[in-house]
Amino acid sequence: MKPDLYWTVDIGGTKMLMLLIDNQGEVLVKNKYDTPKPSEPAAIVDTISRALLEASKEKNITGADKPSGLGICIAGFVDHHKGLVYQSPNLEWHKPVPLGGILNDQFDCPVLIENDTNAAVVGEVYYGAARGHDNVIYITLSTGIGGGLFLNNRLYRGNEGFAGEIGHTKPFGKGRACKCGGNDCLETWASGSALAGSAATLWDENAVENGHISTSWVFDQADGGNILARSIIDHAANNIGLGLSNLVNILNPSCMVIGGGVAANRTDFFHKIVININKYAIRPAVEKTPLKIVPAALEPEAGIWGIYNLLAGRAV
Repeated sequence: MKPDLYWTVDIGGTKMLMLLIDNQGEVLVKNKYDTPKPSEPAAIVDTISRALLEASKEKNITGADKPSGLGICIAGFVDHHKGLVYQSPNLEWHKPVPLGGILNDQFDCPVLIENDTNAAVVGEVYYGAARGHDNVIYITLSTGIGGGLFLNNRLYRGNEGFAGEIGHTKPFGKGRACKCGGNDCLETWASGSALAGSAATLWDENAVENGHISTSWVFDQADGGNILARSIIDHAANNIGLGLSNLVNILNPSCMVIGGGVAANRTDFFHKIVININKYAIRPAVEKTPLKIVPAALEPEAGIWGIYNLLAGRAV
């Protein structure tokens, strides 16, 4: 008897990651692709189709060996029941896209569409930094800021799948529009793009090497002793800590996992966030519980392993 096979795809703003995994958790194929620009739904579907076709040829998968499911995790507001992406700011999708239905028409297997941080929290709970915890908050600090909730030993999506959107809590400043359609969301003042945006108001990009101010450039300047760059980073760490402390006060988790490229391998920045969470949260939530705050262990594959677990029916 042949093992069940699961296609898993993580659609990011710049990269797409595809894994073919069997029911024992063995990775049979792993490939990366550039996210097409512009990121129209048809172009995304074409890239997924090409990825699956290439992997099928590589592993000689025929119709008789068809996978048991296709799982997609994507940054956006997702109704997993309908396979509907209501909005994906990172991909510039501002109208509902029936991604599940489109993929169902192309592939003869069950299709699951899930928010990327919802999938990521499941991945970290079952395979990563949050193993052994029943109440977990996962946060990604990247181009934007997203969150996933695992409460009372199950994924918490809310009424229609939009729970955990910590990046769109507000206000955290004044005068910045967000791609979600709101203003002064946390991610407009504390995400990777926000850090670069803040620096761009203080420095002339023409005077910067390569003429581009990036998140990494801001951190490099801070590491070199630049006071303005340090203040931008400290301000972001304070805002993030304040935003996350509100989640701690409301949900009382035992574990908080912080992932995403902005915090990855930046120990000082991570510790500043932790200090601010403990500063702003109510004492019982960080002392009585106690609260474990840890870096993500599965980057950049947390969403992939979460969607795999959901496809295989190991989590709900």
